[in-house]
Amino acid sequence: MGGLNGGLRLYGLPATKNKNMRLTNQVFGVSNELIDTYIVRPKVDNLFTEGLQKNKHIIIYGASKQGKTSLTNKHLDESEYVKVNCSPSSTTLDLFNSIVRQLDVDIIESKDTRTTVGGEIKIGLKAKIKIPFFGGTDAETEATASREKEKGVSFKVVDYNLALAQDLSELLKEINFDKRIILENFHYLEEDVQKQLSIDLRIFEDYNILFIILGIWREKNRLSQFNGDLVDRVIEVPVEPWEESDLAKITDVGLPLLNADFSSVLEYIIESCFDSVGVFQEICKESCYSAHINRTQDELVKIKKENVDNAIEKKLNDYASRHIRCLESFIEQKAKSSDEVPLYIPYYFIKVLLDESFDNITLGLKRKSIQEKIKDIHHRSDNVRPSDMGYFLRNLVSSQIKKNISPPIFDYDISTTSVKIIDSTFYFFLKNCDREEVLENLMVPEGI
Repeated sequence: MGGLNGGLRLYGLPATKNKNMRLTNQVFGVSNELIDTYIVRPKVDNLFTEGLQKNKHIIIYGASKQGKTSLTNKHLDESEYVKVNCSPSSTTLDLFNSIVRQLDVDIIESKDTRTTVGGEIKIGLKAKIKIPFFGGTDAETEATASREKEKGVSFKVVDYNLALAQDLSELLKEINFDKRIILENFHYLEEDVQKQLSIDLRIFEDYNILFIILGIWREKNRLSQFNGDLVDRVIEVPVEPWEESDLAKITDVGLPLLNADFSSVLEYIIESCFDSVGVFQEICKESCYSAHINRTQDELVKIKKENVDNAIEKKLNDYASRHIRCLESFIEQKAKSSDEVPLYIPYYFIKVLLDESFDNITLGLKRKSIQEKIKDIHHRSDNVRPSDMGYFLRNLVSSQIKKNISPPIFDYDISTTSVKIIDSTFYFFLKNCDREEVLENLMVPEGI
């Protein structure tokens, strides 16, 4: 890895006492709150802020713990957005309902509806909503809304189906809604829900109701695959890659805040974090704790290699316990009948993964290569068909979510036909763990 030179280095300057004491976890680490060492990366931050000025939806994507939420926290005040957290069980109706609830919309009455369209049951929510009325009268208003007065303010009562993007858009325009809507953890949604929202985004755009979508994936145009009409209508903001100089700036900013000097170990930490800002932040935090830095120090303290080694061991233990449990869940597969022995593709995929070079893993594992290597070691190699691999890869993320693997570790990139790791801490785990031991401790499926 090349040296870190240039005018950014602050080391060698005399440390000055900081009158504003800061706690270590306010300066370094992963947090839902904006930490003190957030750095602006023009390629990312400028693209996002320019997107805010345009009438387009914004999609922020990348691996986990790579700064997606921090980006929105940095550039948007809480008063400027409504945030909805997606979950595997969320429907479009759930998300739309959450938006309405957060706006304190006065719903007089509501009832669930079910209609059948093309043999498919559509669930809706008919609601009578009271809206302040400031305009004049017209025939359409008279026909669709009843009016009343309350404390000198005129209201109209309008019927909306809150399951429909069209109705929600009309409602939001009626109340002069001018915020952004943030959908966090979009990747958790069932694929059908993602597809529907991709279609709905086009409707919302017509009403200038603008969304910011945060998702864990690494491929471009993910939502455009569901709705080609979104091409050129959304702004995509990839939060990766993190350059060495970006990571170095983090410790530059942290130096005067804590009086902690990382100059002698900076390259070592960067080599250990594999371009993951989340891992980098956590190692910096734990290195400080190892050096007994819990808050701003009165005198400059130099972080040593042994402090970093202690931090790496601490984070490996933290990540290993989670990732091993996730791998156990990932390979678990029950037979549909007592006579059937499944192909256990997930188990063989993990065997192939743990045997791959780290460089190949970071580049992404090609579908063809995965299939060939699985066939080489499979107990029923002749039965492993391309269609089996296709089913496994298409459902890679959804199967992890159903098994409560959160965030998901693997994703299949259709555009490059390769499996990529989307949990940035998993690289750190793979590089530092004993892979043979991990494989030995995984339960071999019954029948192999």
